Amino acid sequence: MFLKPIDFAAMYREHKATTDFKAKNREEWDAKSSDMAQSTINSPYVEDFISRMELRGDEVVLDIGCGPGALSVPLAKRVKEVIAIDFSAGMLEELRAYASREGVTNITTYHMGWEDDWSHLPTIDIAVASRSMEVPDMDAALDKMSSRARRACYLTYKVGGSFVDMNILGYIGKKVKTKPDFWYIPLLLYSRGYLPRIDYIETGRGSVRSGTKDEFVESLIWSIGSLDEAQQAKAREYYETIVVGENRPPRPVNWAFISWETSK
Repeated sequence: MFLKPIDFAAMYREHKATTDFKAKNREEWDAKSSDMAQSTINSPYVEDFISRMELRGDEVVLDIGCGPGALSVPLAKRVKEVIAIDFSAGMLEELRAYASREGVTNITTYHMGWEDDWSHLPTIDIAVASRSMEVPDMDAALDKMSSRARRACYLTYKVGGSFVDMNILGYIGKKVKTKPDFWYIPLLLYSRGYLPRIDYIETGRGSVRSGTKDEFVESLIWSIGSLDEAQQAKAREYYETIVVGENRPPRPVNWAFISWETSK
């Protein structure tokens, strides 16, 4: 593939270990579950994702890192069954409540994540991972996902290496080590013999809210991990001057939509 071999799996692991954008733990996602449900359920992103999938209607779909069910519930209306897994109990509670409201009964939930043993899960036709691939070892995760799906896999991954508009970070004086970008994924899949397809989904905002000044600062801290007092002051200044004063909300976020057939 290259003139000299490149170990992209090791490169990803090293890059991921050094980024300032660290994965959230179960408790943090539990606390975020209600907010996630409000912001993701019935969003245009969901239909955009599903519209790119090839569905017959008789599939069993595994939704990895299902969150509050934004994708699981609409998918369940189009397929035979959805197996929804997430390591956050709060997210699974939101999913079950959403499914109940919609009268959906063909979703089975499991409280587990990427690092758990999946051997007891039912046979899967399609695996999806919607914005849930923040893993320490991408190569291992892709292999685990591919090995479970008899037909195909679909995932989305943030484009650009940052969950926050870099213009905001520059303004507030926050230097960050970006996270691995999406291009690792197609390279790793190709090295395993798959032929991935890549498309893009644009969403209105990322993890940074622009509703109020406090929400703006709080969402920056959630995404980055911490801001000192001077950076928080600059963030409030950015909100007042740029977001409100110039009517320029944070840039839209692009997600790489990557799919591949697993039946080689």
